[in-house]
Amino acid sequence: MKEEHEELHEELIKATEMPGKVGQAAKNVAKVLHPHFEKENELALPEIGIARELAEGKTSPDFNAARRLCIEFKQEYVKMLQEHQEIVKALDELEMVAKAGGRRNVVEFSRKLKLHAMTEEALTYPVVLMMVRS
Repeated sequence: MKEEHEELHEELIKATEMPGKVGQAAKNVAKVLHPHFEKENELALPEIGIARELAEGKTSPDFNAARRLCIEFKQEYVKMLQEHQEIVKALDELEMVAKAGGRRNVVEFSRKLKLHAMTEEALTYPVVLMMVRS
């Protein structure tokens, strides 16, 4: 997931460097996305890294630290979902101006990032929340 965040971030940087409305809309996405990715990298990624071990009944010296992060994540969960709404709203604007400007690659990027957010909400976040109960 960290690699996916890095790839998405690189694509977003390219879009922010575009002139006009597309570049400005991409900067608006970056403004809400960057702190959100940082929070996910801090609070969700470590747990995802040990989820398989936990599911297989294995132990890890990382379990205690991951459990503390799960608890922190649970406290941030509603805010993170709200951040997704803000990100998607900014992406909708980016997609609209990218379509109007003929920037197909930016339209595809917007769709890919929306799919990423949906996957987090449907899979990643619930896995982290279930780990709190483990």
